Amino acid sequence: MNDDANGEIRAAVAALLRIGEPGDGLLTGLVAEIGPIAVLELIRAVAVGTSSAAEAAASLSTIVTEVPGSGQLPEAFDRWAVRGEDAQGHRDLEAVHRLGGRLVIPSDDEWPTALTDLGPAAPLGLWVRGAARLNTALRSAVAIVGARASSNYGTKCASDLAWDLAARGLTIVSGGAFGIDAAAHRAAIAREGTTIAFMAGGVDRFYPVANTELFQQVLEDGAIVSETAPGMTPMRHRFLLRNRLIAASSQVTVIVEAGWRSGALNTARHALELSREVAAFPGSVYSASSTGTHRLIRAHEAELVTSCTDVIELIGGEEPTLFDDGRLTSEHPSTAASDPVDDLAEREKICVNVLSVTKALDVSTVASRAGLTVSNTLSALAVLELAGLSARRESGWVKLRPAQ
Repeated sequence: MNDDANGEIRAAVAALLRIGEPGDGLLTGLVAEIGPIAVLELIRAVAVGTSSAAEAAASLSTIVTEVPGSGQLPEAFDRWAVRGEDAQGHRDLEAVHRLGGRLVIPSDDEWPTALTDLGPAAPLGLWVRGAARLNTALRSAVAIVGARASSNYGTKCASDLAWDLAARGLTIVSGGAFGIDAAAHRAAIAREGTTIAFMAGGVDRFYPVANTELFQQVLEDGAIVSETAPGMTPMRHRFLLRNRLIAASSQVTVIVEAGWRSGALNTARHALELSREVAAFPGSVYSASSTGTHRLIRAHEAELVTSCTDVIELIGGEEPTLFDDGRLTSEHPSTAASDPVDDLAEREKICVNVLSVTKALDVSTVASRAGLTVSNTLSALAVLELAGLSARRESGWVKLRPAQ
């Protein structure tokens, strides 16, 4: 393939990463069938009105019958078209290039092949900043994740483990957050090892901002990675979807301190679904920060570990038991307060994450940020209003805090 053709494919993938949300299996399936350039052309035709969503879907009826969810193509084209006209892949490529970054796509030598295990949920591409090459760095990697509000005990466990693993040449993978994530990154850097931070927002904007100095250090020998387009903000659903990349890129995922409803348990679920090893450090029986890790251990979904040696022994071990979602949601229901957002459908969850408590947003803005059609956005907002999670103001919609 010549450089011009490869460049157009890269630009098309860049545009699609802005158009679709992370983990959009239907979009990934279409790209696998007809290529990113053809998919982008169809989306743009719907966006500018030269084709309807139904016509675009009908043109693929004999091609994509094997793509899961292909019956939802008309609605999907309407959804993608919301961002289709403004998605300029070349512009995003140039913006990241100015920062010293790059877009890595599956045809590149740098592509980490472990991510193919995600199947339809595999990313179309990855925005990368930093000195590390992903295919090399992720050849032998351990994820260390856990509570943001970590205790001194949890921080020390994460730091000691990351230090020892980095000393043995393993890459430390985490999510760049406060607490356990930051402790793992810092220890790997201090040991002059390689660490990879997977982000829920664009690689051009560090989040949390308070960790900016840490992220600058990560770039020197490691990498900051995201499938989210430059400039896009981290939102709750993007954090949860980002977790699948952390799990897939690592041979073992180690949970160090996780409360009953910790996001680290979501990373564990992804790892188990991918038949990756999951391990957990035990904590005090009196600590709320360890209730999640203890549950994983008790349910035999995570191996109890206390040292680097324990973790290394798990690499290449037996496949773990698949995660039981019902157990996590129904066992001990009185232990944690119910969050009304958990009962929402995915569309409503995305919309409530987009809304602001302080600034009213009009429907078109909410639709664009959520990647939904205006009609679907209005329906979602109506559901949120009935649930007491949103309210209409003169200038738009605002988020309401759930009643305690």
